[in-house]
Amino acid sequence: MHDSFVFVFFRRMRTPLVVLISAYAIATVGFTLMPGVDDQGNPWRLSLFEAFYVVSYTGSTIGFGEVPYEFSSAQRLWTVVCIYLTVTAWLFSIGTIISLVQDPVFIRTLQRRRFRRTVEGIDQPFYLVCGFGDTGRLLTEALSRQRYPLVVVDHNAGKIDSLSVETHRAPVASFCMDASHPDNLIQAGLRSRWCIGVMAVTGDDRVNLKIAVTAKLLNRNSAVHARADRRSVADNMRSFGTNNVISPIDEYVRRMRLAIEKPATFRLYHWLQTGPDARIPDVRRPPTGHWLLCGFGRLGQALHAMLVDAGMSVTVIEAATDRKGLPEGTVRGRGTQAETLLEAGIERSVGILATTPNDVDNLSILITARQLNDKLFFGVLENGLSSHALFQAAEPDFIGQPSSVIAGNILASIRSPLVQPFFAQLLAREDGLNGELLDRLTDPKDPSRPELMSLRISERRAPALAQMIGSGQSVTVGAIETAGHQDGRRPITVLLLRRGQDERLLPHETTELTLGDRLLLAGDSRLERQLRILLNNPDRLGTTGLTAP
Repeated sequence: MHDSFVFVFFRRMRTPLVVLISAYAIATVGFTLMPGVDDQGNPWRLSLFEAFYVVSYTGSTIGFGEVPYEFSSAQRLWTVVCIYLTVTAWLFSIGTIISLVQDPVFIRTLQRRRFRRTVEGIDQPFYLVCGFGDTGRLLTEALSRQRYPLVVVDHNAGKIDSLSVETHRAPVASFCMDASHPDNLIQAGLRSRWCIGVMAVTGDDRVNLKIAVTAKLLNRNSAVHARADRRSVADNMRSFGTNNVISPIDEYVRRMRLAIEKPATFRLYHWLQTGPDARIPDVRRPPTGHWLLCGFGRLGQALHAMLVDAGMSVTVIEAATDRKGLPEGTVRGRGTQAETLLEAGIERSVGILATTPNDVDNLSILITARQLNDKLFFGVLENGLSSHALFQAAEPDFIGQPSSVIAGNILASIRSPLVQPFFAQLLAREDGLNGELLDRLTDPKDPSRPELMSLRISERRAPALAQMIGSGQSVTVGAIETAGHQDGRRPITVLLLRRGQDERLLPHETTELTLGDRLLLAGDSRLERQLRILLNNPDRLGTTGLTAP
């Protein structure tokens, strides 16, 4: 569909303009033909210009009078005709204009034109967020706080309207459009050299897949972060180089397994990999024994396989008993009624997981189960953040929030390309070592999670530090961790050191740094800014004792 403002305007105003121009033409020509007399009594007729002049003020009902001479009866008769002819034409045209400006198609055309001009005017790195559900909202708020401009698109006009009245710390351009169409993504700035990241976080796997494919083909320099609920879609995304694919199902299962097998690792991983307002979870270790699993969709099937692999016995409760792959002994029902839970053996169970796609049902399962056996470990899936207050009031032991998990994963990956390698090594470590790291990163005065930062030792990124190392001075990991530190703030911790192909998790403080090293740091966001100032200022850097003795 052609979205040119001028094209749409003239297409809709074609008939009124023809009527208006015809009325003025007839009136003007008619005046030149009407006989009149001048002030000397000689025959006289209006020239074409004089006729148009008279019609102009007559048609607009201004009425300057009879000029340059008094009109004859024929001219006055024609003036009456002109008045009704031109006023009627104007009323028809004005009515059409009023109807046009109220037309949803015309309004969308104006908005699209304004949106396109706003996107074209962005002259600094920005992110394109496709989908403004819970995940998109969390990403928009977090990235806006980091002063990144954003372009947000969603097919739901209500969500876009709600975004347009919100206040953000950075510019946010939003428009209602289908992100699965490549042309729409191009209008949203996908091909702009300032577009540094695309986030496909709609609730439809097919749309996310198409966004990811389009982004990788049309802007290879832009990082693509995509949500994928189905494993086949996730594998497809990874096959063509999608930078970060997040499966909420895999994340839920991974965190549940960690809670069972490595509780300290779970607390650390959950803290660093969830949304910007995450806190260290105070979760008791899930017990070993018989479990109830309510809901056998994709998440339920993955959890069932994980629990069985962990040595648990599991009874599934599922309303759709014709679902393929149901294990033997499945109890028919939703789990919201006491009879169903008793039939499944809740009295001899140690835990229950409510994983249906309906939040009301999950809450009902939780409340009913607690009345029957309050010693259970209660795990629940929170599908949407709109019911978060209710889930908090229900006090489950474990809450799975897909939106927060996806947003936290993307935000962590944005901070540094070393984040994913760090977590891969973290999950492979012994639980006790990760517990020590958790204690090291925890600040009793500040329960918020530390900021993850990236540092590359190069002439461009850290000129003062690079100059110091290039001159032969020794700079260690410990010196970086203490540089610029002030009492009362969480100190900086070097989480990962990448040197060429070698990656070192938690390098020793005596490790000497070299040009080209990449570091993943964790610490207070204010310390990050102070550290970057130091690394770019040779005079200040020399006073910090950064060099090794």
